[in-house]
Amino acid sequence: MGKLGDAMAALDKDIFLAAVKEGLTANQDPLEMVEDARQGLELVGAEFDQGNYFLMELMWAAEIFKDGMALIRPRLQELHGDAEAKGVILMGTVAGDVHDLGKNIVKDLLDCSGFEVIDLGVDVSTAKFIENIKEHHPQVVGMSALLTAAIGEVNKTVTAIEEAGLRESVKVIVGGGIVGEVKRTMLNVDHATTNANEGVRLIKRWITGNQ
Repeated sequence: MGKLGDAMAALDKDIFLAAVKEGLTANQDPLEMVEDARQGLELVGAEFDQGNYFLMELMWAAEIFKDGMALIRPRLQELHGDAEAKGVILMGTVAGDVHDLGKNIVKDLLDCSGFEVIDLGVDVSTAKFIENIKEHHPQVVGMSALLTAAIGEVNKTVTAIEEAGLRESVKVIVGGGIVGEVKRTMLNVDHATTNANEGVRLIKRWITGNQ
């Protein structure tokens, strides 16, 4: 973890924004910068889960990240927003889970990379996923979940996509704290990752066919 992650974990907005500006001046890859910040956010989330941070700190971390993204976004669009990468991505946090920090990071990255992102929000039911796949015809469906208890909802949604005859038309990617459980249970998804940068690069490759 680099300067951005360290500053985010320490909830130090001034140092974080200074590190963002330093990275941009040094022509650091903006995707790598966002991933560094994400790792810091992950530590903030862990502190929250352990009771060391409270809702105020969590909201402050989200605000710091938002301000950093306002600086990074133009460079992201400049370097990664090529027209050929455009496609439709449907995403949401599965039913029973209301965590969305990680999902929102991925959404920002996809937006800046030229994709049309349909964000269903949090606590999204299986029926809502299916309804929106039929309506919007996305190439990729992203499901997010922090809580390992949500593995049943992920499995339920993947099964429903299959039963609706839609699985062959979409790639399914899962992100969040549930990733380890997804891999362990070998659910029928195309990929699972906690790395936002990796997920965006893979989605772009799926849609454009570029390696």
